[in-house]
Amino acid sequence: MRRIVCDTGPIWHLKEAGLLNLLNHAGKVVIPKGVDSELLEIDESWKDQKPAWISVDMLSEKEASNAITLHSTGLLGAGEAEAITLANRYKADWFLTDDTAARTFANMIGLEVHGSLGVILWAAAAGYLKKDEAKRGIEELSQSSLWISENILQKAFKALEKLFAD
Repeated sequence: MRRIVCDTGPIWHLKEAGLLNLLNHAGKVVIPKGVDSELLEIDESWKDQKPAWISVDMLSEKEASNAITLHSTGLLGAGEAEAITLANRYKADWFLTDDTAARTFANMIGLEVHGSLGVILWAAAAGYLKKDEAKRGIEELSQSSLWISENILQKAFKALEKLFAD
């Protein structure tokens, strides 16, 4: 089973788009305590609505220190730094982030990185979404708090067309 570590963005954006359940199909999802806390700050109902299939893990003292060091560079948020540290510990199959700096850093240390849009395209390719559901999901995601450039949005729709081409 694929091990997935997420920072705050993809969980929140997929939740806003009504597609958070797609992550349950993708693999075992783990978030650090800092990400769980950030989600609770965004929406108090997270405490009661957090899916049971999302596990929360604490960083060790040394890992927490490493995450603080990463965060202190000013390039990564606290949750992103914790999530990258946790993904590194687990040698995660996927690290999910919608943040450019976190994506760049995670790629540099050898993590396979995907974002919210990639999760929707993966779900379509894996058969969890029909073409119209995936298209609607991309549209919903583009209406969420995630900023997606028009160029990336059009590329996503083209990728979707290729996935379902006869």
